[in-house]
Amino acid sequence: MTSVVPAHRAAPQMTHTPDPAASSEAQTDGAAVVAPSARPKLRDQIAENPLLSLVVGLTLALFTLLGTVVVALLVFALNNFNDRFDSLEARMDRLEARMDRLEAKVDAGFAAQGAQIAELDARLTAQIAELDARLTAQIAELDRKLTALIAHLNATAVVDAALEHRLLIPGAGALEPEGEPPG
Repeated sequence: MTSVVPAHRAAPQMTHTPDPAASSEAQTDGAAVVAPSARPKLRDQIAENPLLSLVVGLTLALFTLLGTVVVALLVFALNNFNDRFDSLEARMDRLEARMDRLEAKVDAGFAAQGAQIAELDARLTAQIAELDARLTAQIAELDRKLTALIAHLNATAVVDAALEHRLLIPGAGALEPEGEPPG
């Protein structure tokens, strides 16, 4: 940047020997020249140089514009994330509803299977009880018949002959003399 600097500041200071006859006015003027050798303030430079004021103004406008763009992008990104999270939350809710429906179907299937199993169990229990009753009745009938047969056989001569080992001989019902084996 180029700045306009007064001529007494721009001229290089010459080394000279001080004149003893110099007045106090010259010393104060020299002090005034030496003191401003420090860097001039930005405000003073802007006031003196309109191009610098334009550059500073454009720089401030650019920074303001960039700041606004950055803030707008952040707001847009946050809204975009919020929309995505809302969409994701809606999808999760739909998935949860589907899982609940599936769970209800599975529970209904288990309940139906449980009812069918209970019905089969009741039918099998009834059939087992019926078979048990029939077998008990048949066993009782066989027991009664065997008891009657044994009682009848005990009362006959055939049993006596069988006990004496005469069952295989023809006419086993006839008595043979005692002491002689059959045959």
